[in-house]
Amino acid sequence: MYILTYKIMSRKYYIFVFTIIYLSFSIDPCYGLNKIPVSGVVKNIEGNLLPEAQLTLTRQKKSVTTNRFGEFDFGKVFPNDTILVEINGFQYQTLSPSSDMEISLYPKSEIQELINGARNGTTVTVPSGIHYVYPDFNMDSTVGMTINYKSDITITGEIDSEIRLKVSNTDIFYIHESNNITIKNITIGYYQSEKGNKPSIISYDEAENFSSAFRLARDQLGKNSIFRYKGDLYHTNSINEPSDRIISGRGINLYNSSDIFIDSLKIFGENNICLNAENSKNIHIKNSEANEGLYGFVFNNCTNVIIGNSIISDNREILYNKNAQIELNENIIKIDGNYVPEFVQIEGGFIEMLDETIIPPPKPTYLRANSFSISRTEITFKQFDAFCVATNREKPDDSEWGRGNRPVINITYDEAILYCEWLGDLLSKKIRLPSVEEWEYAARGGVNGGDDNLYSGSNTLEDVSWCKFNSNDKTQPVGLKNSNELGIYDMSGNVYEFCGAVKDSMIVLKGGSWANSGVGCRLSDHAVSKVDFWDDNIGFRCVISEL
Repeated sequence: MYILTYKIMSRKYYIFVFTIIYLSFSIDPCYGLNKIPVSGVVKNIEGNLLPEAQLTLTRQKKSVTTNRFGEFDFGKVFPNDTILVEINGFQYQTLSPSSDMEISLYPKSEIQELINGARNGTTVTVPSGIHYVYPDFNMDSTVGMTINYKSDITITGEIDSEIRLKVSNTDIFYIHESNNITIKNITIGYYQSEKGNKPSIISYDEAENFSSAFRLARDQLGKNSIFRYKGDLYHTNSINEPSDRIISGRGINLYNSSDIFIDSLKIFGENNICLNAENSKNIHIKNSEANEGLYGFVFNNCTNVIIGNSIISDNREILYNKNAQIELNENIIKIDGNYVPEFVQIEGGFIEMLDETIIPPPKPTYLRANSFSISRTEITFKQFDAFCVATNREKPDDSEWGRGNRPVINITYDEAILYCEWLGDLLSKKIRLPSVEEWEYAARGGVNGGDDNLYSGSNTLEDVSWCKFNSNDKTQPVGLKNSNELGIYDMSGNVYEFCGAVKDSMIVLKGGSWANSGVGCRLSDHAVSKVDFWDDNIGFRCVISEL
């Protein structure tokens, strides 16, 4: 009797347990929630109503379609459901239901989808005309076009093709962990340009530490801003820890990529960075433009970067270089319509000096210099004329030889100083004439130069110099002869160059000129002149002191 009763009780117990489990799975998860009325309109981002948009309650599998006024009405639904909004040509959205909803959809871009979906080894052609793009807010709201873990991709534009991103502080192209990528023949930029409203990049070197610098930058500049501390760049969005990685707002952003080819590309950076590269190598930029950015180029831990035959125009800062190997060749730099020189960064150190004019040569001496930057060529008429126009002064005479890219001549030492000061104000840099030591250090190629070269870059005069034997008795356009080891042109020949400070009303001239034989163009040679002296064989180049 006891055993039978136990079996009956056990069976009832199991039935009870299974009933509870069944009910727990079958009861509506919305049980106990009050339904709310859900209705509204669907628009595009510009406020135009969207008829025939489909809205679906994902849990209840109930769908409605907007009418010709873009209106929809679900009636009463449970508030813990999710609404999926879809219409051809627009990005989908998922939202929580509420009363009187106003839903704005971002349009899709066919070009954007082609680029994002490009397969290895393919070419994407961007048709002529302007293509407006929004970030994909369902994937990454900080990126327009993405090339991620891909190789052998070419993106090329037809005539007058443009891609304009309609959200600022967002990357237009993000290239990540990819190789052999080519982008050419396209204009890219943001939807609205803010010319003349670019903020300065403020340094907070005097702050007690990074935390203090960050707080000051955040208070003074706000979010989405870049500041400098101890020579490095930081972003005011980096709240918890120091970071010199710029978070967003790049025309092209390269990260951990290699063999990137930019050809005939126009980038308009607005208040962002035209091109940023980090931990990348073999970046080749030619025949391109970097315009109206906070920075033209930012390179961080990059190798083999070559920028040639390009225009860098109206950027607040031209170039930021942190642990990067950069070669700049025949670029044009313009600020507010003014042509400015291109500068070469030179690492400080010391080199052995040999006086080849004394036989036998004496014991060697050593030439020392701190780090500095020097203009790649002598200052040209084109660059100096911009200064004359900006300061309302008379342009110097060209001796009827031509202006443009010929070195400026017929100017005094004081006029060269005034140009340096004007250029310094334009670039927010300390710009001056080189000292004699700096000039010779650069002319000899710095620490990696040829110590025994008679001339800047060679022992053969006419390879590197416009001199008495090949100049046709006049100056020649800069940069046509071979450069020295640092990529600097015409430090031997073409025109003598003003150097150093005034001593006893006299100044030093280095490099020789178009009128000199080999002796005058030798690195060890120099001349002197009075401060107020000028001639058609004297010019100058500029130096930026490293702070």
